[in-house]
Amino acid sequence: MNPYPLVPLGDVLHLDLDPVTVRTEVIYDIAGVLGFGRGLFRRSPIAGSETSYKVLHRLHAGTLVLSRLKAFEGAIALVGDDFDGLFLSPEFPTFSCHPDRLESAYLKHLCRWPSFWDRLSARSKEIGARRERVHPEQLLAITVPIPNVDEQRRVAVRLDGLLSATRKIEARLAEDGGGRWLAFVPSLIDEELRRHTKAKRPVSELVEIVSDVVHPGDDVAGAREFVGLQHVEGHSGRCIGSDPIGDETGRKFRFKPDDILYGYLRPYLNKVWRADRDGLCSVDQYVLRPRAGIDGTLLGFALRSRAVLNEAIAMTHNLQLPRLRSGLLSSIQVQWPEDRDVPFVRSRLESLAGSMLAAVDARRRQVATARALTPSILNRAFAGLL
Repeated sequence: MNPYPLVPLGDVLHLDLDPVTVRTEVIYDIAGVLGFGRGLFRRSPIAGSETSYKVLHRLHAGTLVLSRLKAFEGAIALVGDDFDGLFLSPEFPTFSCHPDRLESAYLKHLCRWPSFWDRLSARSKEIGARRERVHPEQLLAITVPIPNVDEQRRVAVRLDGLLSATRKIEARLAEDGGGRWLAFVPSLIDEELRRHTKAKRPVSELVEIVSDVVHPGDDVAGAREFVGLQHVEGHSGRCIGSDPIGDETGRKFRFKPDDILYGYLRPYLNKVWRADRDGLCSVDQYVLRPRAGIDGTLLGFALRSRAVLNEAIAMTHNLQLPRLRSGLLSSIQVQWPEDRDVPFVRSRLESLAGSMLAAVDARRRQVATARALTPSILNRAFAGLL
């Protein structure tokens, strides 16, 4: 059971506006409120003649500011010294703490608490399913854990230290959340292909470009999933999602197991996937069917290699919306081993790329864990467990 009493914010906060009449000849420094408890930011200054508002709200350090329109996504913040004196529109009411009931340092952390955002979100839908503005009286009716002032100070100091440490951990991990490692995979493929192969073959000798077009309402012949560019991870060759078939608009291409889906729109994204199912894809992807005797797995690796990627980029770099024409893709030369060496080279690539991708996934889990620390710590703090 939570040792902290749930108290309506109206018992510890009160509406405290500082409205300033807009004058056309005055330049106003404008602030904004970020969502998800991320605080305030500076907007470009505006002249009074550039706004239709007759009044602006002036901010004061130590007050709470709420975005009535975006409150449902946690757009609420404590005003710091660096935003004292800036202005916001009347859509942003401000509130002051009762000094003997609520510490601003404690309130600052409440603004970062996802459970508080959930309560704001619930208030924004009280009138109906559509998002509504959160009015001051709705905010003040929300109940939150409020211990005595001495305990608030202790919790705030404890949270300052813990959250500072978690931010450092998250920032360090985010310096490379696995993205740079993932981008190295094409070079790894290239190096391995060059080490074990001597010959090159044009893509046209290895694949047939299949244009099995399906229009809305056509028989999809066993295809149950749509795999578009958004569902293929760049560089890795992995499918990271799909949509069920049924609500498609426009024409699509049909693909079969062992086909290679090659994203020719923005080919620098290197979205190449060897299909393991029947499905439909977008017309921004080529369906490449391996010719007889061509190993589809090895072909997928070869088409994701750094050499092929560089060729595709060079062929499209001067286009405003890069699209790799089928004739150009067909002409690209890829490293290809002798038939007897195919199983060995494929096995090497599967092992090396698999190890690299496992490292990428491990780093991503570390980043996700670090990001979960802040809400977890806040949950414990406001449950009286710190």
